[in-house]
Amino acid sequence: MSVENENNRDPRARLVREKYFSIRPRPLERWLWSQGIPASAERVFWLHWQEGVQRGDWCSEIPLRRVARECNLDVSTVTRAYQLLGKMGCIRRTDPGRDPANPFQQATALTEVRLPRELLSELDRHPNRRTNSQKTDEPEARTQRAPGVNVSQPAPVATENPKSSDPLAGLRGRDRVRALSELTHAMSAAEREEYQNAMRLHRVSMTFDMDSKLTQEARAVVLQVLASMAEAPAVTEHKTSTTEPRVDSKGRRKLTPFELARLKRDIQIATSSTAAAELLRQVVWSIEAGALRRFSPQHAAHIALKKIREEAWTRPHRMPPNWSPELSAPPVTEPCRAA
Repeated sequence: MSVENENNRDPRARLVREKYFSIRPRPLERWLWSQGIPASAERVFWLHWQEGVQRGDWCSEIPLRRVARECNLDVSTVTRAYQLLGKMGCIRRTDPGRDPANPFQQATALTEVRLPRELLSELDRHPNRRTNSQKTDEPEARTQRAPGVNVSQPAPVATENPKSSDPLAGLRGRDRVRALSELTHAMSAAEREEYQNAMRLHRVSMTFDMDSKLTQEARAVVLQVLASMAEAPAVTEHKTSTTEPRVDSKGRRKLTPFELARLKRDIQIATSSTAAAELLRQVVWSIEAGALRRFSPQHAAHIALKKIREEAWTRPHRMPPNWSPELSAPPVTEPCRAA
């Protein structure tokens, strides 16, 4: 019997090839392990993470009892997990108000998965996955593996990377920080300030003093570091919608699911339940494409709510009669499948 036929009959190979699987980024998974959180909280987090990945907006609306059932937990344990994950900055939850289909019942809370600041600060220290070009450049002997070897594991990190423009690409963690510290300590105060500004503004060059203590080779390394940092995608903290409004592929402003849920709840509080749905539609259009677009989403929502409470809100001009927030909602991706 050939090895290929034997692998096809192996239930482990069939499990990987045919069944659904979840996506768990290794840096995030190991960070959760290092925090020592209970296994129940990890189950709850990964359930919302997978749902957020499939939706494409990192948000999910899963009833509390369904979370408990899918995680094999009781409701009180799920509630404690939400409290712990919220304090750690791993999730954010909001109350969207009443359920439109049942005004006497509360709607399902909206949960957004997030990356804690501690993980964001060390995200660049973790190795990246190999690109397609790196895979094709490997020798053919490397690609031939014995049966049973897990090919999903990333290749070992090489000590040298001649294709990378980063001169410190072979260093990881403390070694990289130590090498950068040696370069910055040799700079003068003016050079150090120029270097920090170049890093902050993603510039590929900086000016050195005429009597700089850095050698020609050290200055070349500094310029290469700046160039590599300018090319790499910047890892930033979570930005709130008040400072950075979300836009779609066509450049149109889009309210996040979190902003929509809060706006829906506030409108239900400010007015009767029968008029809440139509008012929400009008306010969302005004914030995304109407007169309130020039304000930040939070400021625009406060203006609209004040007019609604004072009964001074009127239907926006030029608003399409059949417009709906769902018309430009982000697409829902298919569940992950084995290739």
